[in-house]
Amino acid sequence: MNTSDKEMYCEVYRSSKMGTESILALMPKVENEQLRADMVTQMNGYGGFADRAKQGLASAGMTAEEEKKSKVFAAKSGIAAETLFDTTPSHIAELMIRGSGADIVSITRAQNEATHGKVRIDTMTEAYRLCSELVDFENQSIERMKKYL
Repeated sequence: MNTSDKEMYCEVYRSSKMGTESILALMPKVENEQLRADMVTQMNGYGGFADRAKQGLASAGMTAEEEKKSKVFAAKSGIAAETLFDTTPSHIAELMIRGSGADIVSITRAQNEATHGKVRIDTMTEAYRLCSELVDFENQSIERMKKYL
């Protein structure tokens, strides 16, 4: 496995795990049952992406690195602050959309670095396809959240 594939798998894993952590932090604030169901759907999707990234790394004898506890704590603290005075479905959806948008940026950056960086890869590698699938998933998640705005 080349370095670019490893970096893409790691980014998919990181984004998926942070997405799951963020949703878990938001769940206690959500009273709207349909929004809750949509968030669970998104969280389950993240689980699948994290598993696939982990398997991709394992096939090359590598392990996925967990996010630093300080970053997870910072994300959860940010969510707590953002929802201190506003837990409306609209605001929760906005936070979800922001998170998905940030993931799209980080995944696309990893793809671009892989295809335009020092070590250029074929866009048909499994890691590259997994990144593309995650970007599509995030775009679908954004569309699903828009109905709550």
